[in-house]
Amino acid sequence: MCESSNESLDIGINLKEFSKKRQVRLGSRKQTSTVRKEDNNEDIFPSELQYMSLLKSALDILKKDRDPNNTNRVKLPLEVKREGRKTLVNVSEISHVLNRSMDHLVSYITSELVTTGSVNKEGKLLLKGTYIRSEVQEVIRRYIEHFVACKICDSVEDTDIVREKKLYFLKCHKCGGSRCVGNIIEGLTSKGKAKPQLRGML
Repeated sequence: MCESSNESLDIGINLKEFSKKRQVRLGSRKQTSTVRKEDNNEDIFPSELQYMSLLKSALDILKKDRDPNNTNRVKLPLEVKREGRKTLVNVSEISHVLNRSMDHLVSYITSELVTTGSVNKEGKLLLKGTYIRSEVQEVIRRYIEHFVACKICDSVEDTDIVREKKLYFLKCHKCGGSRCVGNIIEGLTSKGKAKPQLRGML
């Protein structure tokens, strides 16, 4: 006849410690397998196509594009001359460099300076009133800030203004960025001052 007992049988093993050690061993195996997979990927792909190499190349390109000392930035040949009670500005040349409509640029300048003006046969804008160079510079900087420069990559050479339904968008062909610059009711008008980065263009 068997006798029952409530006493625990000591088998000489600490189950809690055993469980902890087992989890540690399993964890180390997972880490080892992960490292082996990464090693296998390095064997499959050449060095220039590995993740870290591609990431470094992308960061180098972005850093180069945002370098304020980059010599590829556009330089505008701004000319401002006074003739009696009028001021001449070479808008034809500027609009060509910026790849923007001369009529839009003229409309913007006259609106910002609160004056009137007309373009002569030489492509010069004759503004009613006398204005110093710094005044015209600031207006054109604001124009570039709102209607030429990409807010994402700072490009001023690869952007266009396109109309989609009732809105105008500035689209960058360099980075693919896009932003709204006005609607058909307000027109293409700006608000605020230009960023300091644009001061090197004029």
